Amino acid sequence: MTPTRRRRRLAVLSITAVLAAVLAPTATGLVTLDVTVDGTPIRDGGSITVTEDPELGVDVGGDESIESVTIRVDGETRASFEPNTTALSERLTLDLTDGNHTVSVAVAPGNRTLTATVRKDSTGPIVTVTSPFESAVAAPTGQVAIDHGAATLATDLDDPSGVREVRIERVYEWRFGGQSRRSVETYRIENPGDNVSQPILFGHHRNELRIEAVDVHGQRRTYDVVVWVIDEDRPRIALDRVERSGGRLRVAGTVSDGTKVDSLSYRVGRSAQRTYVLNPTSPEPTRSRVDADFEFTARVGDDAAAVTVVATDVVGNTLLWAVPLDYRGSAAPTMTVDESATRVREGGVEVVGSVVGGWVTTVVVESVDAEGAVVDAVTVYDGAATDDVQVRDRVGAARGATTVVIRAVDVSGESHRASVTLRASTPTETPVASSPTGTPTRTPTVEATPVTTMPDDGGPTTRGRGSLPTALAAVGILGGLLLGGLTRRR
Repeated sequence: MTPTRRRRRLAVLSITAVLAAVLAPTATGLVTLDVTVDGTPIRDGGSITVTEDPELGVDVGGDESIESVTIRVDGETRASFEPNTTALSERLTLDLTDGNHTVSVAVAPGNRTLTATVRKDSTGPIVTVTSPFESAVAAPTGQVAIDHGAATLATDLDDPSGVREVRIERVYEWRFGGQSRRSVETYRIENPGDNVSQPILFGHHRNELRIEAVDVHGQRRTYDVVVWVIDEDRPRIALDRVERSGGRLRVAGTVSDGTKVDSLSYRVGRSAQRTYVLNPTSPEPTRSRVDADFEFTARVGDDAAAVTVVATDVVGNTLLWAVPLDYRGSAAPTMTVDESATRVREGGVEVVGSVVGGWVTTVVVESVDAEGAVVDAVTVYDGAATDDVQVRDRVGAARGATTVVIRAVDVSGESHRASVTLRASTPTETPVASSPTGTPTRTPTVEATPVTTMPDDGGPTTRGRGSLPTALAAVGILGGLLLGGLTRRR
């Protein structure tokens, strides 16, 4: 072989070797990265939920020396390793707050990164009560008061993983016949979603309520509340039928109470003898005595003008209704405010009006300012059912325009109103009526009937809603028992 040909062959071999070196694969990109959370493998972009601070496992391997491995939580570096070996295996516990966190593991060389979401849920569900009292932001604990025993317990539920079950328990103790009794009602609601609405019946006075919520991980949160039922309302009667046949009067209807009807009886004419239709019972919460149908036939003589129906609840609130033997009408009254006689005088309003033609147990006169706030209120009548109440009373006047409202509650619990707006043209007198209501407005009691709370230094009746405020006013119960945290709500 000539020298020239030998040199050409060596050149070709050199070029081939260079190309082979350039094109040969390298081990730099061959990096394996395996990450586990509490032993469970997780992939890039994945997510996992834990109930306590998790153990993060990191295993890295490669054909070349690993320069660094960095672990970050929400962008903050939690750990960094420089093994300078071809393999790394580490286990560390991540200190996390409840909520979602972005966890990333980055490996160099090779720019290999794995990012995943770790959700920590270490507590049971949060329960917020919305009815029949409100727990607002604070947990529903402590003591609350409501003005009726037949209620619906409504709650909102909050848990990042979901609620598996809600358990509600009501405990009521009472004495009857010289013995202590105890009633327990338990409700279980599975997979409730984000809210619960459960009808529940509380007894008069003190009840213990426990609400327990369990999430999908078995974590639970328990709330204990003492619920006081302070029922000051009379029972209600709705008559469906009053039929007379000779010397007999047949009466049928429904008697209702917000807590429990104790008894229903009647007497004929002026007689003191009472005949029971519903016999007296114990304070034990009983749904059949919240709304009870009744029917009776009374013997009536020629001298009897009415049959008096007497309904009493377990608190002792009593409704008396002298039902005329020729009763044919409705319990709804006709209400008027005498615009010509009602006037503003010397800082007050002299109110003249009437409530007639129906059967009412309560009549209240209110003065209301232009913003809708009650300035003053006076109870004109509160007693046995009557079909004639003449209003002659005085309430405080508002600054500027004053709206006078006459409210009446009939025997069925319905609320009725009539109103007129007055404007004081001089400092002493001569207001003129501006907008009376043409006909009484009937609205459900829950919306329109005044809800009584503690008087403000002997001032007018006020309204309120049940709540659990931070600063709690003391309320007297049973002759001197003071309870913090009691407000009232219908």
